[in-house]
Amino acid sequence: MTSARQPPPAPAPLPPALDQVGDGVPLLLLHAFPLSRRMWRPQLAGLADACRLLAPDLPGFGGSAPLPAAVCSMEDMAGAALGVLDALGLPSAVVCGLSMGGYVALALCERCPERVRGLVLADTRATADDAAGRQRRLAAALEAESRGPAALADTLVPRLLSARTREERPELVAWLRREIAAAPAAGFAAAQRGMAARPDRTALLRRLAMPALVVVGEEDELTPPAHSVELARQIPGARLVTIAGAGHLSNLEQPEAFNGAMRDFMRDFRKKVPS
Repeated sequence: MTSARQPPPAPAPLPPALDQVGDGVPLLLLHAFPLSRRMWRPQLAGLADACRLLAPDLPGFGGSAPLPAAVCSMEDMAGAALGVLDALGLPSAVVCGLSMGGYVALALCERCPERVRGLVLADTRATADDAAGRQRRLAAALEAESRGPAALADTLVPRLLSARTREERPELVAWLRREIAAAPAAGFAAAQRGMAARPDRTALLRRLAMPALVVVGEEDELTPPAHSVELARQIPGARLVTIAGAGHLSNLEQPEAFNGAMRDFMRDFRKKVPS
């Protein structure tokens, strides 16, 4: 007697908070804190002819629900990023993370390196926070929970944007303030605690075997260019691009230069890595 054929498993549901455009090699874009997938609009508009761009909201931001915990670790966020690839039926992708997104990208590389075909680390670092940095994050988490993220905008904006950007692009300053104010307090606080607890992943860098690009704004105060020089030095074969006139949010402050670096990387990637 033959057994009844089992139906195939249902595909994972597509994440509701996901923008995707373009065709070809998938490029997963992991956003900065405390923003959302909206920060990648200049890349979605400017790179759709170069690759398939996937921009999800990480847990607790934009349209993505927070995880049911007071702490959202970088490993938790990496799991959510893997869930996006799974839902789309993608075994791997080029992964680009900016700031917090870079912490998530490195956690993903440590957990499932076979699923990261190429790596872009922008305005980020591999080291953990020092004691003072952890305390600042934990204090900011409490303030966001008690007063809301908007209360931290005056502190965050000057650190996220260069002086040149703040002077020449008031519309971007206003947009950033709205984005900070719109961040859910629970997601804001949980991510701060997760970043405060993240481990030092410097030792991982030398083990990375995929093509890699490191990008940094020349005027980045949060993750100064010296950190990116060290990242690129320790990742085998990595290329470093420094973007003039940009601070921490280099993709928003100088989108043409950022997109140019990404386009060059994706072009070289296609030459080096078979489909």
